Amino acid sequence: MAGTIELEPRVVRAGNRGPFTLDGTRSFLVGKKTVVVIDPGPNVEEHVRALLFALADVEDIRLLLTHGHGDHAGAAPALSSALGAPVFGPPSIEGQELSEGQKIPTDEGDLVAIGIPGHTRDHLGFFWPRGSAFFAGDLVLGRGSTTWLGEYPGCVADYLDSLDRVQELAPKIIYPAHGPPLKAPGKTLDAYRAHRKERLDQVHETRKANPEASVEELVREVYGGEIPDRLARAARASIEMMLFHLDQTP
Repeated sequence: MAGTIELEPRVVRAGNRGPFTLDGTRSFLVGKKTVVVIDPGPNVEEHVRALLFALADVEDIRLLLTHGHGDHAGAAPALSSALGAPVFGPPSIEGQELSEGQKIPTDEGDLVAIGIPGHTRDHLGFFWPRGSAFFAGDLVLGRGSTTWLGEYPGCVADYLDSLDRVQELAPKIIYPAHGPPLKAPGKTLDAYRAHRKERLDQVHETRKANPEASVEELVREVYGGEIPDRLARAARASIEMMLFHLDQTP
């Protein structure tokens, strides 16, 4: 499904730097007059103003959400109100629900909604055939080889399936919501898959060596030493979901 015409989206980056957001959420604009905004980002006044400026001459706007986390969706209500633009995304967001395979038009080619659960239960990505690109939300990040999984039981299996699904699309470039574009998608997806399986093996071997280990003990063993308070809850949830996956896997 590789595209024949190479295009690049416009990017407006929010200033919400952090351990999970890296250099901040990137909002992507595809189209010139008929435009979609993928992940409007956090409800930060400066970021909203920057998006309004970038969209000043646009005639037809749609706001697309990969998922409902605030660093991706927080600005959607303010932008929707200011621009009269409808919001589209997964069932958990306030707006119009996108179905699998639904096409969203722009004057630079359609985007196709693709279900890629794992980070959240109803996470979406958007394939852009004309740009041979995939907008990945939080499926992968622009740096490193892991993203957070811990929101719901079954997220690890869903996530591994989602990596396979994007690999089958064979995009030439992946645009994550955090960090720079990924220009070697196949290698990146392989690295994320390998890292997740390595973590699973590590949890399995640690629990095998100490069947009575608590979740807290597994967190310390797997992630090493003391976990900063701001990351401890996420680390615990991640371990719990890996344990669930291992218990469900023959």
